[in-house]
Amino acid sequence: MKALWGRSIGLGLWVPVLIAGCSFPQSLYFIMPEAKDPAELKRLADEDGKKEVKVVLWTYMNLDPREEFIQADRRLAVALAEEIRRLSEENKEKVTVVKPNLVEQYKSRHPNWKSLELAQVGHDFNADYVINLEIDKLSLYEPNANQQLYRGQTEILVSVVDMKNPDDVQSKEFNDRYPTEARGDMTPFEIPPHAFRDKFLEHVAKKLAFYFVDHKRRTKMVIVDE
Repeated sequence: MKALWGRSIGLGLWVPVLIAGCSFPQSLYFIMPEAKDPAELKRLADEDGKKEVKVVLWTYMNLDPREEFIQADRRLAVALAEEIRRLSEENKEKVTVVKPNLVEQYKSRHPNWKSLELAQVGHDFNADYVINLEIDKLSLYEPNANQQLYRGQTEILVSVVDMKNPDDVQSKEFNDRYPTEARGDMTPFEIPPHAFRDKFLEHVAKKLAFYFVDHKRRTKMVIVDE
């Protein structure tokens, strides 16, 4: 086995690359070092990393009630809170998400919670940010497939209120399909609906977390032709 060392430009990092076998007559393969993509909507962490940032997840599902979607917004909030926590911890950032069950208790104490201003919610929780997820579409099945093929689809309006300037609300549409056609299909014969729903919501939460936390790019293999 032959080892080749390459340096990442601008990072000053030496990266070992192992090449198995005797030779690669056509191409040289090496692994690029990991880099990070910035948060896609609003980075939650404090710029200097000293201040602990407190975040409230506020969810609303504007859908007809169906059995498989009961409390889907709460499940999504729990999954997203965990993803934000995990990524922030990985980045060594001080971000705390209010436990979703405390947010649900707050809603129970406020029967008019759907009409509350997000700034009021942030004030009541003494939060730095309020993330609002308005779920406008959520489905589990491929259209016109008689519920014989899973294809999770969702449309969510994502909004962020910065309590330092609550009138300046940042928003972005989130659309997703899971699994994609390229990844293959799942059927109800392989996994029950509630299990697929949870798997789909976990997938959505992971992608939504990228809106708020810097995240690693996937490691890529680069091919350099001779």
